[in-house]
Parts: sequence; C-alpha cells; structure tokens
Amino acid sequence: MSVKRQALQLYLEGLGFRSVGRFLGVSHVSVQKWIRKFGSELDDLNSENEISVVELDEMHIYREQKNYC
Repeated sequence: MSVKRQALQLYLEGLGFRSVGRFLGVSHVSVQKWIRKFGSELDDLNSENEISVVELDEMHIYREQKNYC
C-alpha cells in the first residue's frame, strides 16, 4: 500500500496531519498536501442520485438530547 493511501486512511480514522506524518515518517506538510489533493479530486465527482439517507455523528444526538443547540 502506498504511503499516500496510508496517510489518507489514517486521516479518515481521525489522526491529525502531524500524527500521520510522525507515524509514516514524512512531513506533516506533505500529508496536508496529499489530503487536499484527494479532496479536490473528490470535488470533481458528482452523483446523479438523490441523497435519501444522512448519517449523523453521535455528538449531534448527544447535544440535542442535552439541549445544547
């Protein structure tokens, strides 16, 4: 697996740029540039399907239950 793909997977798991960089032995600036490039490539993808289901984070549910909104 390529280092760039590993960086993306670690970032999507919640690690920050610096943590990913330390883990993979690369510069955090490189990690940031790779993630931005992946993101810009995703912007080019358009879905013709209508979104019918949205998944929310647990914190959103927690905040609503506690009336913090």
